[in-house]
Amino acid sequence: MIINPLTGQRVSEQKSINKTRSSHSTSFFDLLADQLQAPEETQALNQTEAPTTASQIPAELRLAGLSVSENTIELLESFSQALSDLHLRASDLLPLIEAIEGDTTTLLDIKEQLPQHDPLALLIDRVATISAIEAEKFRRGDYN
Repeated sequence: MIINPLTGQRVSEQKSINKTRSSHSTSFFDLLADQLQAPEETQALNQTEAPTTASQIPAELRLAGLSVSENTIELLESFSQALSDLHLRASDLLPLIEAIEGDTTTLLDIKEQLPQHDPLALLIDRVATISAIEAEKFRRGDYN
């Protein structure tokens, strides 16, 4: 066994480390070349589609989506608090459920006007899904 005086490693280990580096470096360059070619392909795909940016979506629509989402979340919080009140009957909660359902319909109308992968559309989809589930659970009697 020969020990390299500078690194303290055995020479045979040093050779295996060099072999490992060289074998990975070739695949790294292949990956790099693939990644450098990928933006050209992506650019060609993007040119065929009409990209929509946040600046192309009216600010009023974005503001409406945010405010209705916020209102729906507040209604869901109120509904949660009302469920914990044992003195309230299910019929007392009906106006709250109707308001949640109305907001859900409004949210879905706003979502249809937004691009599919818009962050606001994703948020609206989540809020609308949760509110629709809670309303359905109430309607089928889960909270009675």
